[in-house]
Amino acid sequence: MYQLQHVDSFTAWSRLISDAFVKLRSEQISSGHFTATLGANMLGEIGLMRIHAKPHAVKRTEDLSASGDGDFYKISYQLDGYGLLIQDGRETLLAPGDLAIYDTQRPYTLAFEKPASVLVTLVPHDLFRLSQQQVGQLTAVALKESHPLSGTVAPLLRHLGSNLSQWDEFGGYQLARNTVDLLATALGGALGAECHGDAKLRQRELVTGYINAHLDDADLGPARIAAAHFMSVRSLHALFEHQPLSVAALIRHLRMREAARLLRDPLMADLPVQAIGSRVGIADAAGFSRMFSKEFGSTPGKYRDAA
Repeated sequence: MYQLQHVDSFTAWSRLISDAFVKLRSEQISSGHFTATLGANMLGEIGLMRIHAKPHAVKRTEDLSASGDGDFYKISYQLDGYGLLIQDGRETLLAPGDLAIYDTQRPYTLAFEKPASVLVTLVPHDLFRLSQQQVGQLTAVALKESHPLSGTVAPLLRHLGSNLSQWDEFGGYQLARNTVDLLATALGGALGAECHGDAKLRQRELVTGYINAHLDDADLGPARIAAAHFMSVRSLHALFEHQPLSVAALIRHLRMREAARLLRDPLMADLPVQAIGSRVGIADAAGFSRMFSKEFGSTPGKYRDAA
């Protein structure tokens, strides 16, 4: 839902941006009266935020990045003015038309020494097609306006920012998902062939894509996934041995994320909760409720009501 908020003090701005994004420490760069405007629209789990503010800086410190308040990538697209982005030992000056990605799991600084406008796309890690290793090579590296790949996504970002209040009505969620995929393509392409990493990383990406494409299959499991990728079940488990989630846990996690998306979708509001479970491959209503509650701390019905 679209919200437009205007503040007339730096204290209010500091509170507002920590609520809208993740926890941040703010610093007013210039003296005098501070004003800022934030237009925000959460389209499913993807946030689009247009900011216009007087000079200031925000910092995601070491302690805040470890606070567990969200695993997100933020992609800043500079509309007006200039911004200085620092992360992972790199820094880049963002001019109008430039974009760059940064990770809320690690410390960063973003500073605006003069009034500036920026469009920020807030993306959960698991919705971004590039791996964390790939994004780690891209943080605080500007995709300049003059880069050929910038022309594929910059016009869309400008259009999204100019019409931020209308996307609730005109299929904004799917548009946001497509935009995120296009951003991943543009940023990944800027890295060149090295972006795809080693063979194991590529295999894990293929497996994850296969799982996402077959979430409605009740029989989806390690044996079927291994067969589809011409490997043994043992090799499949070894592929994910040092990853945060095992293959079985990854299937459950992706199913619950998709179920949560469907429960928030207004077009699915008349679909019974049990039918939502079936759409993610879990026909047993009680089993779906237990699994969803474990993932989100709420039953599917209560989650839908809150959304």
